[in-house]
Parts: sequence; C-alpha cells; structure tokens
Amino acid sequence: MTIESSTDLELARELPPNLQVAPITGSDVATLLDSKILVAGAKGSDIAFMKTMLEISGFTAIVTASTGEEVINNLRQGINGEICDIDLIVLDSSLTYLSAHQLRAMMDQFDEWRLIPIISLTQESKWDHAQALTDLGHGVTSLQYHPLTAESFPPSVMTALAVKKERDESYKHRMELEDELAKLKVMEARLQFSVDHDELTGLGNRRKLEQSLELSLIQARNFQTNSALLYIDLDRFKVLNDTEGHVAGDSLLIQIANSLRSIFSTKDILVRIGSDEFAVLIDNIHAPEAIQKAEQLRTSLDGYSFEHLGNQYHLSASIGIKVISPGKELIVGDILSNANQACYTAKKRGRNRVHLYSPDDMEMHTLKHNVQWAPRIRAALQQQNFFLEFQPIYSVETSSISHYESLIRMKGEDGTVYSPNDFIPVAEAIGLVQQIDLWVINHVFDLIRTMPTDISFTINLSGNIFLDHQLYPLVEKKLYETDVDPRRIVFEITETAAISNFEQTKAMVKKIRSLGCRFALDDFGAGFNSYNYIKHFPVDILKIDGSFITDLETDSVDQLLVKSMIDIAHSLGKKTVAEYVEKQSTMDILKKFGIDYIQGFLVGKPSPDLV
Repeated sequence: MTIESSTDLELARELPPNLQVAPITGSDVATLLDSKILVAGAKGSDIAFMKTMLEISGFTAIVTASTGEEVINNLRQGINGEICDIDLIVLDSSLTYLSAHQLRAMMDQFDEWRLIPIISLTQESKWDHAQALTDLGHGVTSLQYHPLTAESFPPSVMTALAVKKERDESYKHRMELEDELAKLKVMEARLQFSVDHDELTGLGNRRKLEQSLELSLIQARNFQTNSALLYIDLDRFKVLNDTEGHVAGDSLLIQIANSLRSIFSTKDILVRIGSDEFAVLIDNIHAPEAIQKAEQLRTSLDGYSFEHLGNQYHLSASIGIKVISPGKELIVGDILSNANQACYTAKKRGRNRVHLYSPDDMEMHTLKHNVQWAPRIRAALQQQNFFLEFQPIYSVETSSISHYESLIRMKGEDGTVYSPNDFIPVAEAIGLVQQIDLWVINHVFDLIRTMPTDISFTINLSGNIFLDHQLYPLVEKKLYETDVDPRRIVFEITETAAISNFEQTKAMVKKIRSLGCRFALDDFGAGFNSYNYIKHFPVDILKIDGSFITDLETDSVDQLLVKSMIDIAHSLGKKTVAEYVEKQSTMDILKKFGIDYIQGFLVGKPSPDLV
C-alpha cells in the first residue's frame, strides 16, 4: 500500500493540469513492450545477446540489422503513410560506415524518422567524452557501454520508448495546434475577405464601394481628377428568379460578375450592391468615355442569353451614370443616390438603356412627389380625411337629373382640398388605390340608402380593384345590408384600366352585373382599339372621352367621331354619356346626334350637396 504525503498532495494541487503527469499504468507498459525495436551491430553475438535480453524482459517486436544498408532498408520499409513503425533504434558502434551521429543527421531530414530515439552502444575501452557529447547533442536518447547488463539495458530501452511516446504525443499535439492555427488563419482571411466582398460573386460589396468612393472624392478635391460610377440593374431579373428558382438566379449573377471582369480593367472597382444590382467605379474618366463604356456593357448584356433546364432567357440592363467632378461638394451617399436615380430614370424610360444623371430628370421629381404624398394618403385613410362630391348627370330623354357621379376628394391637414389627380396616381403606385375604392363603395352605398329611389350614383373604380378578392363580396354584402335596387349603382372603369387586365376584369364585371349593378366604360374613344373592345366588354353605358367634346362645335372630325360612337353604342344596346359639356350649343349638337346623357359644368359642378 502506497501512502502519499501531504506535501505530495499539496504539490499536485498547486501544479496546473497541463503540467501534472499521470503515472504509468499497466496498459502503458504493455504498449511499450509491443514497440518495434531495431537492433543494429556488426557482431552477431552482441546482436543475439541484446535480442535475448530484450525478449526475456518482455519485448516482442525486435528486428536486427548487421549493416548500415539494412538499417536504412528497415527504416524505409517501416514507413506507412506519414509514420514509421520502428519505435527505437539500438545502434552498436561496431557497425562501420554508420555512426549514431550520421544516422541521426539522415533521419532528421524525414518527418517519418525524426522522432525515433537512438540508443548508442560503445565499448567501455573506447569511451570518447567529446564524441558522447556530440551524439547526445544530435538526438541520441542515451548512451550504453559494453558489457551490457540486465539491470541497465532493458530499463534504458523502456525509458527511450517512453521518451518516444512523449515525443509522439507532443508532436501530435503540436500538429493539431498548427492545423487549428492554420484553420484560424484561413477563417480570418475569409472573414477579412467577406467584410468587403460579396460572398456569391466574389466582387466587392457596398462597404468596399463606399470606401473606394471616399478615395475618389479625395482625389477629385486634391488632384482635380474625374471619376464615374455606373449603377447597373438587370431588367426583369425577378421573373427568372421566381420562375426558375434561386439556384438559377445565383448562377446567372455569377456569370454576370464574370462578364464585368472581362469588360472592365482590374483597376476598376466592381461591386455587387444588391440582389440584381451591380456597380462599377472608374477613376480618371470623363462623362463621354463613361457613357461609351456603359453602352459597351449594355450592348454586351443585351446580347447575352441564359439557358436553364431548356428555357432560354435574354438579358438586358438599365445603367445609370454619376460623374464625380472636382469642385462639387458631394458625399458618398449623394453619389450613390444620384447613380441610383439615374438608373431608375433609365428603367422608367423603357429599360435597356444608359442614362447620365441630371437633377432635372422628371422621373425623379415624380418619385419625390410620390414619396411626399404616400404618408398623406395613409393618414387620410386612417383619419377619415376623404369625402365625396357629386356631379349631376342630365338625362336628355327626361330633361332632368338622372344620376350623380361620385367623385372622391381628400382633405389635407391644413384644410386644403385635393382632387383625385393629386393623389390617385400615387395611390396606384404604392398599392393603396384598392383601399380607396373600397372606401368609396362603402360610403356611396351608405348614402344612397337615405336617398329617394329615383336617384342613382356612379362609382369610379381603378383597374386593380377588379383583381381584389374583396370587391365582389363587399358589393354583395352592401346590397343585402342596404336593400338598395342594384340598378341604382353604376360602376365606372376607364378604357385603359379595362384593357390592362382584360380577361380578369371582364370576368369580375360579369359577376357584379349578375347582381343587377350596371357598368359604364369611361374615357371611351381614347384608345386605338375602343370599337374592338366594346364588342366583348359587358358594359351598359359608354362615356365619350372629353377630348372629343371640348371642340365639338368647331371640329368637324370630332363631330363625325362622336356621331359614330353614339350610333355604334346604340346599335349594341348601350347608353351614351358626353363629358365636359360647358356650352348650350355643344349640348344642342349632342342632342341632334342622339346622346343619352350630358355631364359637365353646363349641368352642374361637383359639390358635396346634391342638386
């Protein structure tokens, strides 16, 4: 029984875990006894003696060599992968032409042999102190002298093998640390790369572009240089991405990035800004050259064809250019914004074109107008700042007001009243026009239930509302709740809105007409295919576009067209309305032509009160 002193226990507690050495166990000894030992020497009797002594001590894997060549061959044959299965070499000095020092020098050249310990044997009578120090200084684990004894030799071998085991574990740990360090360096490099590069395409990212723009601005201020930023947006990329999936979209983006690399110089900064948006920053270039370069890129992409799973896609791009010139106080955000605005203008003007930024671009004024109006419209919906005005429509047959057109108005925070021309285009652009349509329907139905039964109302609808699943249920519900005769409700839709989604709009109109409501086609005659559409579009009333009415007295062509519209409408069983009638003389002409209804300032202006 072993008794540990308190001092030993305190030392064990004080040492950190990585410095505490676990005691050798039985399994460790068994492992060491299974180690492969190479015994080399020129005297057969000495080799046999050492082998026998080791076998008696329990060592099982012992090979011998009588020449230096055999030693090298054993080492070579012992290599398996990246290690050598020889764990220890016992080298007798009787082996000529290969000393322990020479063997170690050779073994140190190969990773597979470098960690193998060497026990050097020498005759006691040939002791050379200087040589012993040299051998120990070159990796010889220990020195032994003839005659060998059972008390000294096997323990030396065991010690050398234990040293080998520690060397192996230390080497393994060092390799693991080096591998981990290498992985960390790779991760650091990747992280550093990803900080200012796009992961998918390998191009720079927005951060890289902003840094480069800062440098271009400094050069423009201090060295009077010119630069240009090209803002590139792929046209209709979303169609491909949604149809074929993101894998196909990513593949295309990678190909586009490679195309940019082939067109532009390595000095130019190539960037992927967003999903399908790229940018190129070119230094030392003026506007004409920048436009020429952008046109080269546009032409290249315009001729580009992308195929995926048998489907062929032809690409194009809209490119905006912002020139960075000396003497203009700009910041990075302004440059990016201006280039983006130029790209937006290129897209609004038909796509697949190049546009140089100008502060006078009308498209940007429209966009800014929309941005300013969007919160006003949302607030008006939330705060009930919409109201209705009504314009009377005169029946020629009865010589009286037959119905009223419901016209929406919006009241601003300062009390200003805005007409539909101010806010409806914005509402259509931002997707709020359907909510306005539904608001009008609700309020007209609630109003008409309080009116005499001989009064009818028309309700203007946008084209998009006919794609809204809420329209039909709402009309059906309001007819049921108010118990209003459905023929007192006339829904108006413009010709252009009807054409934009013809089949879907036509189907919805048929459903609502099945409830008993009537429909009017507004702005009739404004389109080139007006007569073609009225053959198939299920409406009850045609409202002749006001452009044909305003000069009706003096324009014989307008007279012919209006007369033909009225005749054709009547032949199809439809009623007609003339808008913008302001003179009695105009009304008299329309009566001769057979018009059914008159609308305009001659009859009455829009008012919150009914005439």
